[in-house]
Amino acid sequence: MNTRRILELKKRRRRKLEVYFRIKAEREAYEQRLQLAFHEYQNKRSTMDRKHADFFESIDKETKELGIAMTFFQLLESQLDENLVQVYLAEDPPDVAVVTDKETSFGIEITELVSEKAIGLDIKNKREQYLIEILSWNAQSLQSKLKKIITSKAEKCAKIESSYDHLVLLIFTDEPRLSSDVIKSFLPEMELPNLSPFDLVYILTSYEPQNKGYGLIQVGT
Repeated sequence: MNTRRILELKKRRRRKLEVYFRIKAEREAYEQRLQLAFHEYQNKRSTMDRKHADFFESIDKETKELGIAMTFFQLLESQLDENLVQVYLAEDPPDVAVVTDKETSFGIEITELVSEKAIGLDIKNKREQYLIEILSWNAQSLQSKLKKIITSKAEKCAKIESSYDHLVLLIFTDEPRLSSDVIKSFLPEMELPNLSPFDLVYILTSYEPQNKGYGLIQVGT
């Protein structure tokens, strides 16, 4: 092998090493930023008073809404035979907009189903009262809560222009008692108000180990 060929091979090897170490440095820097961001999130999260039904909680409203909308639509994709290609904060109302690969648009108004009383008891560390409260959900109390949510959100969203193919009310919950199976068992006993202006109303539960996934229940069908 002549000298020129040896020099070319050395230059090529050096360039490969330079690319390798540059990519490695960029990856390490990214991982450090990610780790710092995660620690910052954990620190902020630990200062929040609320611990009850906090599976979906985040350090800011926008991040929480986008995360919930993406979780919801990933579950819905198999039913629709459409895939999410774009999700972004909307004009509030609705909170989030989704566009699919078939150019179908969804406006999603997001709200929580939670026992405010349980949150207060948990913060005050009143354990016995807290446990009684979180186990007290039944068809009647769930119906009452859903009626209030649907009515108030319907009023809020009544004047939304028809710029979406579908307007969705998404109610999320992390109430320990309200698993998807329990909610489904309550629904036949419940009477709910008119769902207009919403085309679809869903309840999204937090991750359920027994079902190996989130629960998604359509309401008013």
